[in-house]
Amino acid sequence: MNSLSQFVMDPNVVYLVLVVGLWVGVTAAYVPGTGLIETLAVIALIIAIVIMASLPTNWWAVLILVLGILSFLLVPFLNARLAILAQGGLILQAVGGAFLFNGLSVSWLLIGLTIGIALLYHNFGLLPLLHKMRQQKAVIDDNGQLVGAFGRVMSAFTPSGASHVGTVNVRGEQWTAYSEKPLLAGDEIVVVERDGLQLFVEGLKHKQTPKEEGLP
Repeated sequence: MNSLSQFVMDPNVVYLVLVVGLWVGVTAAYVPGTGLIETLAVIALIIAIVIMASLPTNWWAVLILVLGILSFLLVPFLNARLAILAQGGLILQAVGGAFLFNGLSVSWLLIGLTIGIALLYHNFGLLPLLHKMRQQKAVIDDNGQLVGAFGRVMSAFTPSGASHVGTVNVRGEQWTAYSEKPLLAGDEIVVVERDGLQLFVEGLKHKQTPKEEGLP
């Protein structure tokens, strides 16, 4: 057996390829639609499975390892309230890695290192990414609800560059808003667009009687 074959068949290498493939697969769940991430995950997992088929593999240990990684990394994605319970997945990953092969052992140092990296990746990589995705979704949903909503000017709009800026009340919340024309306190407005934490609004004629929501 040449050095390359020995390297490929090394239990530490196989364990690492399997774990990384699962991590990449989980990342694809957090960042769907790229295609590249999913492809890399599939390639890594296929390589690991093919090699393990030639080794004295304990497939029950493989199952435990897979369940451990998936539960640790995916549970917060599925239900944020169960994020603490997902920590138990690290124990399953360690047990699966320790008993992965008959007569061959994966280095405990490597198992501990991958668990530590998984913890860091989970807390400082995947969770912030998930939080950002949920915030973006919330903004998109909120945009859909705010556009077309009616409100009232709370502080008069004053000139600011090419537009006029003031404060409005929309659905019981105060917003910084801008418009193309000056508006007075008490004027009724309609939301035309949202730009981050600012609203673009237009004034309504007093003879109109919009169905206001949450206005004082």
